[in-house]
Amino acid sequence: MGHVVMETFLVLNGIEINDLADEQERIVLAIASEEMEREEFLQWLQCHIDVV
Repeated sequence: MGHVVMETFLVLNGIEINDLADEQERIVLAIASEEMEREEFLQWLQCHIDVV
């Protein structure tokens, strides 16, 4: 659910995630299982967004 809310927020603000759905799912699961820290996620996100 959190991924859907985040992606909706980004799209409404003219930003899209430019990675495959499988990779996005892997990232979401890593966050949920606490295998990925917030800062690491923010770095990943900054490298995988496009302004439209």
